[in-house]
Amino acid sequence: MTKTITTLAIIRQVWLAVTASLGYLTIGLVRGWSSPAIPSMREISPNLAPDDEVISWISAVPPLGAFVGSLFCGPMMQGLGRKKTLLISSPLFAASWLIIGLANHWGIIIAARAFSGFCVGIVLPSAQIYVSECSHPRMRGMMGSLPALAMAIGILVSYILGTFLSWYALSIASAAFPASLVVLLQFLPESPTWLQTKGRTTEAKAALEWLQRESNIATVELSTIEPPKEVVTALPSNEEKTIRSKKAIASGPYSLDSMLRKPVLVPFGLAVGILVFQQVSGIDSIVFYTVSIFKASGSTLGEYESTIIVGAVQVVATIASVLLVDAQGRKALLLISGVTMAVSMAALGAYFYLLDKGKAGGLGLLPLFSQLVFIVGYSLGYCNIPFILMGELLPIAQRSLLSSVAGALNLASMFVVIKTFPDLVDIIGSDGTFWLYACLCALSCAFVHFFLPETKGKSLDEIEELFEKMSSNPRIKTAEERARQPKQDMIVMH
Repeated sequence: MTKTITTLAIIRQVWLAVTASLGYLTIGLVRGWSSPAIPSMREISPNLAPDDEVISWISAVPPLGAFVGSLFCGPMMQGLGRKKTLLISSPLFAASWLIIGLANHWGIIIAARAFSGFCVGIVLPSAQIYVSECSHPRMRGMMGSLPALAMAIGILVSYILGTFLSWYALSIASAAFPASLVVLLQFLPESPTWLQTKGRTTEAKAALEWLQRESNIATVELSTIEPPKEVVTALPSNEEKTIRSKKAIASGPYSLDSMLRKPVLVPFGLAVGILVFQQVSGIDSIVFYTVSIFKASGSTLGEYESTIIVGAVQVVATIASVLLVDAQGRKALLLISGVTMAVSMAALGAYFYLLDKGKAGGLGLLPLFSQLVFIVGYSLGYCNIPFILMGELLPIAQRSLLSSVAGALNLASMFVVIKTFPDLVDIIGSDGTFWLYACLCALSCAFVHFFLPETKGKSLDEIEELFEKMSSNPRIKTAEERARQPKQDMIVMH
């Protein structure tokens, strides 16, 4: 039975989530840096931005480094723990910013940006998993949304500082945030879930007590050592599946038998799908090229002022999502998010189409309005929920490895979107590019509606058991479908 959440528990879990979210704030600085820094670099240090090809690599290379870093993150989280992995990344992050700020050649900047991306790849899964595993089920949606909120704040901070600081001063100032994370993490416990998987039961109980969470960790032991009892002891007509499940558990969590089980592959596929759709919505084309888009649109509002407005709206909308995610659920917000993004991208494409035809007179504020609507839609769902689902859907025993692979694919998608944006504009025009993003946003809605289960209010063990049951009897998906099942099937489930 779920216990009442005490005020002290709320304070401590919020403290942990906010501290871990400083890593995501730094990711936001990495994402937002290009938009104000590239124009500043062209003006102050043109030798560091000699042509469009170099600029595209400076803008796009962090996700490529992050892809590699995310693959390193899995073994680090499994061997060192969630907290220590996050702790190791922090001084590396600070160093990358200092190297960028002191660079005197574009090659050094590209290398340092790639290194900052490597740190992004380490922070992205580890901070989210750390927060998810330390949060009470009734608060996990809200706590799990704080990293995404911090990322939005980081982007806004980069936009604001970039308005007043040169590109190199902005880089040096950005180093302060990961440096502070090194200090603040010292006062927090390790993930109790990870401690339990390592057999460190006493430390796991101590961590749970500090978090004011239930100190009974039997459910953690059960979910990491054997499959749910319903799957093992029930389903006499599926004896062969039960034998395979037992064999997979006995051979270890990372054996081929374990990794190829449906209760592992299905949630992994869902997590990867939603993380890829997050990127192919075109969000990072908006974030990385905001100033350039406003310049190309001929908007009547200054490009830097418009950029700050876009960043501020993202922060406000993300705060709204933090407050709604546990009340409204994951699926509803993702559907609202996807539809809103599709409509706003279609409108932005229409503006550029009319601009090319010379018929955009009187529509100078439409680019700003379209991007604001897009950011609102993105922030309500796709900004934070894919990362929450990464921490919720993946099975505990394989979570370290699968979260790093899922994060790597998310970051690889980010690299492709950012790097191809200028090429797409050249090939199919700005209008065609934004219309393409609109179609992908619409496709994401179909994916969420037909395939994604609702996880609101469920414990991590309950979510894992859900996929075990669905895999053992895939036809039983909803309460209505269960009501229509033969009596024998109902006995199997209960």
